[in-house]
Order: sequence, then structure tokens, then C-alpha cells
Amino acid sequence: MTETTESFPAGQQEIPLTTGQLQALLSAIQLVNSTLNLDEMLNIIVREVNRNLDADRSTLFLVDVEKGEIWSKVLLGDASLEIRQPIGRGLAGYVARTGEVVNVADAYQDPRFNPEVDRRSGYRTRSVLCVPVRDRDGHIIGVVESMNKKEGPFREGDVQFLRAFADHIAVAIQNAQLYHEALERKRLEEELQVAAEIQKHLLPEQWPRLRQYEIFAFQKPSKFVGGDYYDFFPQHENLGLVLVDVSGKGIPAALLMANLQAAFHALVGSRMSAPRMLRKINQHLFDFTAQDKFATVVWVQLDTRKHRLTYINAGHVPPLLLHYRNGDPLIRQLKTGGLPLGFLHPLTYREGQARMQPGDVLVICSDGITEAQCADGSMFGLDGLIRLLKSNGELSARALGEKILDAVAQFCGTAANQDDVTLLIVKRVI
Repeated sequence: MTETTESFPAGQQEIPLTTGQLQALLSAIQLVNSTLNLDEMLNIIVREVNRNLDADRSTLFLVDVEKGEIWSKVLLGDASLEIRQPIGRGLAGYVARTGEVVNVADAYQDPRFNPEVDRRSGYRTRSVLCVPVRDRDGHIIGVVESMNKKEGPFREGDVQFLRAFADHIAVAIQNAQLYHEALERKRLEEELQVAAEIQKHLLPEQWPRLRQYEIFAFQKPSKFVGGDYYDFFPQHENLGLVLVDVSGKGIPAALLMANLQAAFHALVGSRMSAPRMLRKINQHLFDFTAQDKFATVVWVQLDTRKHRLTYINAGHVPPLLLHYRNGDPLIRQLKTGGLPLGFLHPLTYREGQARMQPGDVLVICSDGITEAQCADGSMFGLDGLIRLLKSNGELSARALGEKILDAVAQFCGTAANQDDVTLLIVKRVI
């Protein structure tokens, strides 16, 4: 075995370069610093290493600290192969772990060499030169690996040049990574804004106008998009209302919310009973979503002629029905129904009923209201909502809704609400 392994602790040894090497180094560094595109920069680095070391192939591995791996892309014709391997595995992994410079004349005679990449790519590695890439604090952020010098093994001058080159490209690589991350954040924010606009259009653009009723609706996701959904379904003298709270937050919850919106719109007009409709949606969720995904639902059918509510509560925060007896405000919690959709299969659902007298108020909300927390961790709670409703039931539906939202915001104070907030209010005025 012909092998040279050298270790140069950072900052302890000056690397002498010839005038020609120095000019080549400055030219290569200038090219590297000419772009902030990470892929383009990696290609420039590889090309310049190959050219200056007269090597057949070179690779820049970057360290993925979170995964404990080094990774790179190898061009194979018009395609690319992503290589990932644990830190410590293979010659490049060894350098990433130890920080040593490795110069090997015959890779297959070195037990640290990992031939798996050769098997995957069809390449045959002979000589290898690896040097670490360190940031200003001395942390290893990458490894430059050059392979198969065209005339014999890599020489001491090659080692000197590659060490100097690696020392100078670290800042450029980190700048390109930061730029790439900034672009990704901007792209993600733009996509989320588009998703939020799409989700907004899934909600009703207008509230129904009923002769003897007032309606208020509000929805705000905790992130750009969320898993809460409400809708209205006018049907002759009846009005269907639904409020859905999907488990989780963000994009996964929003995707399931859109699925449920489509399901309700497909089934509401089919004349099937509400219990059967929820059974079908439950089966769909159970069959086609992950086990940890479910949705609580309140479905209400309001007969505006008989002033009668028929409802199903599928594991949701109980809707509150405020009515008066001898002038005293009383609250009824609407709990009849069943388990959340997608929780188990099969499930059955029962309907509950209630009547709405003049002045009665129905409040349906998501747990983003009842579980809203202040700085000390205490919750607004269902009891807080009940007290507020009892003392403000004479307000219009809109005024009451704004009162509830203001009270929740004041309760939370500087603590940001961590959940989607949805609120529906129906008040009989005549």
C-alpha cells in the first residue's frame, strides 16, 4: 500500500505556494466568489480543482450537522447522483470527522475507503486527495475530495494548493448557503401566501341573509393556512351550517380541510340524512388518511320557519345555545352526536334538537377560542365563553362576535394564540 496521511491543525502551519500556484489560486477564488448560486458555485469549485490538480474527478462534500452526514452531487452525464454517507465513513467521511488531510495512492488498499460509490456510479477510484473545509471558527463544514490524478499519485504541491483553496472557499460556501436559505424562505412564504389565498376562497364570501336571524362568522389560522373550516348551505327554508376543526396545524391540516370542504359540498345536496353523511365522510377519512389525522365537526340544520335546530356534535367543543327564562340567561351545551371523524370506523352519529326563541343565540367556535392561553398558561376556557355570552347576549350577532374575539385577545395579551380561531354566531332577532 502506498499512502500518505497528513494532519495539519488549523492555523498552525503556513502553506508555501509557488508564484504559479498563487496566481492559479487567486484566479480560482475569484471564480468561486463570482456567484451566490450554490449549485453553480459547487460546479466551479469542482472544475477548478480538477484543472489545477490535473485530476479526473473531484467532489465537494458539505456537512449536514443535523443528520450527521456529508453529502454531495455527482454529475453522471446529464443526470446527477446525490451521495450521502455518515460522517466517519469512507475517506471523505474520515476527513470530516478528524480534520486530517488524506493523500492515498491506491484507494482500494486503504481500509477507510468506501467502494460503494464506485459500485453505484460505475467509476473506478485510484488515487485520492481529501482536505477539510473549515469556517472561521475552525469548524469543519465540508471536504474537498479529488480523485485519479492523471499522472501518478497526488504530490506535495497538490496538497499545498488544495489546502489553501479549501481555506479560502469556506466563506464563499457559507454565503451561498445563507443566500440559498433566504431564497427558499422567500419561495416558501410566497407559496404559503398563495395557499392562504386559495384557502380563503374555500370559505363563504358572504354570510346568508335570513329574515329573522343575524349571522356572524370569523376565521383566522394560526399560520398562513390552517385546519379550521366553516360553511353555509342554504336549502329552501333551511340553512345548513358546518364548523370543522382538523387535528394539527399548517399545510397538512389545510390539505385535509380542503378535502373535507369538497366532501361536504358533494354530499350536502344528495338528500341523505346528516348522520349518514357524517358516516360516509368518517369512512373516507379513516380509509385514506393517517391514523393521527381526524376532525371534530359540528353540523347544524336550522329550520327558519319552525325555528328548530337539528344538530350533530362529532367530538367538537360544545356549541352554546343562549336562551332566556323569565329574563334570566340560561346556557345549553349541545353535546349530542358522536366521536370525531376519522377516529374509528365504523361510527354512528345521533342527532340532537333544540328550538330558537326570539333573542336566543347559538355560538359555535373552535378550540382556538376555548383553549387560548395567556402568558401563565391558563386557558380562556368554555366557562369564560359562557360568562361572556350570558352578560352580552343582548348584542347583535356581529357585536357579540367582536366582543368575544376582543376578550380572547385581551386574555392572551402578549402570548400569541397557537391555534386556528373560528367563530360562528346565529341569533334569532324576531
